[in-house]
Amino acid sequence: AHTIASQVLTAWYHDRRRGLDALMLAGTRDLVAQLNHAARDIRTNGQPAGPEVALADGNRASTGDVIITRRNNRQLRTGRDQWVKNGDRWTVTAIHHDGSLDAQHQRSHRSITLPADYVEAWCELGYATTIHTAQGVTADTCHGLLTGEEDRQLAYTMLTRGRHANHAW
Repeated sequence: AHTIASQVLTAWYHDRRRGLDALMLAGTRDLVAQLNHAARDIRTNGQPAGPEVALADGNRASTGDVIITRRNNRQLRTGRDQWVKNGDRWTVTAIHHDGSLDAQHQRSHRSITLPADYVEAWCELGYATTIHTAQGVTADTCHGLLTGEEDRQLAYTMLTRGRHANHAW
């Protein structure tokens, strides 16, 4: 599984370098947290990334990281008819001393400040997500890590998240 995870990360990294919105999927939260941690290490080149905040998945985020929100919150508005939704992907644009962060929505490009308590309880790194929670999430390319435990419906969900390409590993 380690070798396959490395291959998934390498393919994801090459897509990102080409300017694509690439997403990794896996069947368990554990695998997702590991993929997210490794992806962040690749992004930061293992160097300190400036101010950080703790996230709900046990990972940390800093400016430039991709995060995913895990709970609808109609009080956190990005426009008259738009609010923070479960499954939204964002790019962190600033970290504040109180643990809140500024983020830009990856599709609408609208910006918001997410409060520290929401960040800590409901935000995760967004380079990878579970297949279960990927419904409604779309990216340019998707790299899915299969363990053999997935049923047909999960495999279908995994293989339909990428607009341009879907890869099963």
